[in-house]
Amino acid sequence: MKPRLVLAGLGHGQLEILDRIEEIQKEYDVVLIGGKRTMYTGAFPQVIAGLMPSATVQSPLEPVAEHVISVDPQEQSVRTENGSFHYDVLVLSTGAKSRGVGTPLKPMSRELLDQIEGSQRVTIVGGGKAGVELAFVCARTKKVTLYASQMLRDVPVWRQKQMERLLVKSGVTVVKKKKDSSGDAFQLDATGVAPVRWWADSGLAVPDAFIETDESLRHRQYKNIYVTGDMASTLSGGVDAVRSGRYVAKRLLNETKRPFRTREAVNILLTTPGRALLTFGQFTWHGRLPYYVKRWIDSRYVRQYK
Repeated sequence: MKPRLVLAGLGHGQLEILDRIEEIQKEYDVVLIGGKRTMYTGAFPQVIAGLMPSATVQSPLEPVAEHVISVDPQEQSVRTENGSFHYDVLVLSTGAKSRGVGTPLKPMSRELLDQIEGSQRVTIVGGGKAGVELAFVCARTKKVTLYASQMLRDVPVWRQKQMERLLVKSGVTVVKKKKDSSGDAFQLDATGVAPVRWWADSGLAVPDAFIETDESLRHRQYKNIYVTGDMASTLSGGVDAVRSGRYVAKRLLNETKRPFRTREAVNILLTTPGRALLTFGQFTWHGRLPYYVKRWIDSRYVRQYK
């Protein structure tokens, strides 16, 4: 009898595992808990900008339930709205949550996209890459206010100032202070992510903390639980989320015993029409080539999981 593998969530890491589902099903009885479809966050701004018709990707498996309510690592079961499901091996990819300063960006959905597209005025809170990119693309058709005490803190100061000038030139009202409460009709929370309560309630993490893993992305105490994406304290989402899924797929298929290593990632965000900002550590490049590279990467990813 095959061991049961439960895949909880449909994050980008999970999609990488599902990409090898035929191989994995030879070794495991696989159960998916999560939505049938999800939004690829990397292409979300392109849809807002009208550069792509859709950023929706989907799973090749039919889920048995949509939401994880809790996990019992002692009984090895996942509780959902459709009852509990036993697992021998569990892969968690349900994601973290937005911090709650306005309308959350996570999880991204068609409903959120419709809400953004239907709004004439948008307030964005957060000066990180997600907030800045959203401000640029929303400013093409809307009145945008961006609250950011510091903008793109990981890039050189001269580049921060250049991006601020371009935002203002694009019509964005930049307010250089924090905004902790929502008083606007439509305010997007781009301040980052926070832990979800059921992680601590299930004994997988301490309160208000991300889940600790070992060097193989397994839970430090429960070695039959893998953690991918921004749930893990050692990962930051983005490229690492995708890489973590590929790595776990190899672990499940006994293709590697090597530890997972995080690495500096290339990030590309849309700015003014026809241009994008590429960042890699302190290296930055703003121009047309990063724009075309981003469009190629995102469209290729969405086509792969249609």
